[in-house]
Amino acid sequence: MLKLNIYIYSAIIAASSPAFAEEKVSDLCQFNIRRSDAVDFPSKHAWNLFMYLNHPADKKTGRRDKPDCSIPIGTPGTTVQWEAWRHADEVFLSDGSEPPDFDQKSSDEFSPGKIPEALFTLGGKGFASFHDLSRNFVKRGPPNSNGVSPMFAPDGVFNNGGGETRMNRSTYQFIKDNCLWSAQGQQRYARAILEGKKKDISFPSESIEVKAMWIDFAAQSISEENQSTYYTAEYNGKKYGLSSLHIITKDIPNWYWATFHHADAPKNDFGTPDEAGMPDLLKKTVWKNYRLGGVQIDFVKPTGEPTILSDPYVENGFERSSCITCHATSTISQDGSRGPTQQMAICLLTPDTPGLGLSVDRCKSLIGEKYFSDGKLDVERGAPLPEWYVKGGKTAYFQTDFLYSLTFRTQGKNETKPAPARCNW
Repeated sequence: MLKLNIYIYSAIIAASSPAFAEEKVSDLCQFNIRRSDAVDFPSKHAWNLFMYLNHPADKKTGRRDKPDCSIPIGTPGTTVQWEAWRHADEVFLSDGSEPPDFDQKSSDEFSPGKIPEALFTLGGKGFASFHDLSRNFVKRGPPNSNGVSPMFAPDGVFNNGGGETRMNRSTYQFIKDNCLWSAQGQQRYARAILEGKKKDISFPSESIEVKAMWIDFAAQSISEENQSTYYTAEYNGKKYGLSSLHIITKDIPNWYWATFHHADAPKNDFGTPDEAGMPDLLKKTVWKNYRLGGVQIDFVKPTGEPTILSDPYVENGFERSSCITCHATSTISQDGSRGPTQQMAICLLTPDTPGLGLSVDRCKSLIGEKYFSDGKLDVERGAPLPEWYVKGGKTAYFQTDFLYSLTFRTQGKNETKPAPARCNW
């Protein structure tokens, strides 16, 4: 019997607790995590992360960052590991105040997901689409000052279907330690960078953030039989299914990006091949119904061509885009002014994107006419333009290390009382 080695590093299972790293881990945690796989075997790395994140959470100890290795992945009635992490709305509070400790329990704990008790077997017949593909499945929040709606509704997880963002301990703690939980805190941090008191934002290599998209079963007329092919959640009398799961980890400097979706998701031509294949361990669980949509580890290919990666639900309407390029436009400034935008990133790749109100003429005004000739882009680019971060000849906009949750989730969340003294550098 082959026994898998469990490589426990702090991005995965709290290396901040040395005692845990020395524990004997049950064979029921069958994920083999190697940071080097992010570059060497990116599809394999994606599936190992998928198995870790979707392993049952440990409800016995109350540890938010520890899976329960006494039960197997896919056990009916269990809640997955990533749902035990902090939700973005628990990080960026409405009054701009400091969030609680990562492990602190609260009365509004929100982890409603469960593995279906009765799994539906398709018997090799394949997946018949039951979505109306002409509809827009992505529930977006209200337009911001630039006229673009956030992809993940900031007013909660379920709003006729929608998205949520969750962070592991390392990601959460960095935000807390550096007072980045409010708009004013981010302005103070940017000012400290300019004054040489702080370095550019750079999350620890242990950091992970996940973004999950859910669909409303009733709104999409999904039969009870097909509902059991999803990881499901119930909230306010409605039932939802997990449609997509974005995973980003700081395994490499510009983060490692992977996206999974339900097998019945709309067709998407802008993923990457799965070079590893689904692990056998998942093939008798509800997770057999999910597919690796693609991975991304750099802005460009070795040939200089931009890399493309999107999700059919999250990027609905602007599928020909790049996760890493869009996220590179997330910035802070000392006066709160907005730097580059996601539209600008998309203009580098697909300027004719009506779903975001983009056209060649609009993109010329956003990134400059010098990048166009004969009514089209001179060259498609994967990396952001250096001038985006400069104002008056000096750097004015500082990247948030690719995490758009910092800038999206603090919109309108102003401090109502003085920040802790340690937050004034």
